[in-house]
Parts: sequence; structure tokens; C-alpha cells
Amino acid sequence: MKCAVWQGHPATVRQRILFSRPTRKGGRITQADLLIELLRESREQGEALGLPTIMHAGIAQHSARFNELRHRGFEVINETERDSGGLVLSRYFLVYDPERDAPR
Repeated sequence: MKCAVWQGHPATVRQRILFSRPTRKGGRITQADLLIELLRESREQGEALGLPTIMHAGIAQHSARFNELRHRGFEVINETERDSGGLVLSRYFLVYDPERDAPR
């Protein structure tokens, strides 16, 4: 059984300040909306979206938000690696955006 308790979880006040464009939900901005915008901005710059940026935006349940986006048709891949000190670095790439990319 799929649990949808956190689906459509609203953005915090801080997140709404960071991202103030209207969305498809009648102006209600969700954390998933914020996350996809961060992914789009990173893709436009030819860069990955790093986990520190996601955390700085206040998206603590980022795994749930990525699942929500994937359910909506977005293709996001995650790469991890260890730095020389053993710290795991995680970054995300938006591969396919069903709202902006040509149909496959």
C-alpha cells in the first residue's frame, strides 16, 4: 500500500521566499515544486544539484520529494562518491523533464 501522507507537502515560509513563482497547483508551492526548480536551474547551468543545496533550501525529506517527482514523470539520477576524507558526496541530475522536454 502506498502512503501519501507527505505528498504535496507545502513549502515552508523560507522556501516560498526562495521560490515565489506560481505553480500548477493554483499558486500553492510545494517542496517538490521547489526541488524541480532547483534541478532545472542546475541543468541549465550544466551542473549537478548537490545535496548541500537541497538541505540549504530546507528540504529535509528530499528522498520523498524525489519519489514524488519520479511519480510525476521526471527522470532524476543520483550519483554518490567518497571524497578523500571518506565523506559521501551526493548529487542529482535532471535527465528528463516531462513538462519542458519533447516527448520521448
